[in-house]
Amino acid sequence: RAYAQAGGGRLEVVDVSGRRMLSRSLAGLPAGSHMLRLDDGTRLAPGIYLLRLSQGERSLTARACVVR
Repeated sequence: RAYAQAGGGRLEVVDVSGRRMLSRSLAGLPAGSHMLRLDDGTRLAPGIYLLRLSQGERSLTARACVVR
């Protein structure tokens, strides 16, 4: 779940070497809790990734694992 504030932001999926694999704009979402689908045809390889939620000067990061 991503916690948005009014004004949008960006959600990025970054691999362990720092490459941005996916990026989604959160513009247009109202403040509150949201569930987002990241599958747009891009298939992430199994591994560890970082999810970075940013809005303005603020940024939150969490780890995620893709297992097949």
